[in-house]
Amino acid sequence: MFVAGGLYREVCETPSWNREFGSGVRAAAAISKLSPGTKFHTYRSCPGGEAMGYLKGLGVDVVCEQRPTDIVFAYFHPLSNPLIRPAVDHASTPLAVTGDCVLRFGFLEGSAIVNAERAVYDPQGSGTVEPFEANGSKAGELAIVLNEEELLRYSGSSDMKAACDTLLNQRRAGVIVVKCGVRGALVVERERTSNIPPYHSERVFKIGTGDVFSAVFAHTWAEQHMPAVKSAEIASKAVSFYCDADEVPLPPLTTISRFPLTGTSPACVALRGSVETLGRRYSLEEARYCLQSLGMAVEAVDLGDMPIARHDGPRTLLILADGLNPQAVQEMISTPPRAHRIVVLDEEKRLTPWEGIVFKDDFITALYVAAWPVEAQ
Repeated sequence: MFVAGGLYREVCETPSWNREFGSGVRAAAAISKLSPGTKFHTYRSCPGGEAMGYLKGLGVDVVCEQRPTDIVFAYFHPLSNPLIRPAVDHASTPLAVTGDCVLRFGFLEGSAIVNAERAVYDPQGSGTVEPFEANGSKAGELAIVLNEEELLRYSGSSDMKAACDTLLNQRRAGVIVVKCGVRGALVVERERTSNIPPYHSERVFKIGTGDVFSAVFAHTWAEQHMPAVKSAEIASKAVSFYCDADEVPLPPLTTISRFPLTGTSPACVALRGSVETLGRRYSLEEARYCLQSLGMAVEAVDLGDMPIARHDGPRTLLILADGLNPQAVQEMISTPPRAHRIVVLDEEKRLTPWEGIVFKDDFITALYVAAWPVEAQ
């Protein structure tokens, strides 16, 4: 497998994380044991460093082009918008990657011109999305893997179905895989559309989940010629495994056993917590913003939200327990209407868990559990 992607330092305040990874490094490392002889193309300010030694230790052949300086992504938490430094104001010389199977990521500082029998393209990035063929890239068969926001920007459409049709027809892609976060993924082919569920994990380490998904999908679909739907299912399971372990390389894919999260996405997440201090109010505001970015309708009465009158589906309750005593938490749980799932974020582990309530000590994990599909009672 050939991988072309970024090599960047990632720093996160909570949970604490400071590693030299980036999309390309993580993807190459993830499949290094699954696809011996993996070759990685990237940009680097110097020939050595943490990531270079790490990949070489895994048996990955690394090919680097020069860039002026290192690039850092700094997160407050894994769902926050990263601060990227320094700002990239020029494009480096494009990389040239030729092989039977190529996974190409988008770059901040350049691009990869691909010539492949089978290629998987994950454009990434929050800015303008470069079409696969715009830089001269060619592929006998092409799969595009991207999230919902990237899909709409890539296609220039405001409708998901129209966007997928555009990529299938105008971009000559055979497969479109749309990563839908807490709702799993959507595999769109000319003859059918398939839903891929998310898979359960005890915790959610979000940094790099998309990289792992694309790497496993590329390995199974492009290299092993598995059907796109099967490849996406395996990739989704691998993401669940990574969320728990936050480490790569991955073990043999047949050993990854995960159970799917089926049911209905919550129609509403009721968000409760203390607003007695600036920090506690900020946490509630941030939780509301993040849940909304995951596609959830949020009712945060402690922040002044009006109760949502009607729920056309299951309702979940998320309580941020900082500053609340057990009696206050119990009162919030007992307040009608009854939620189909109740999640308590107890970062300090002050409370004694009780039956029927999901307790988590990690902010992002609590948000994801509250937003995952639930079985209506």
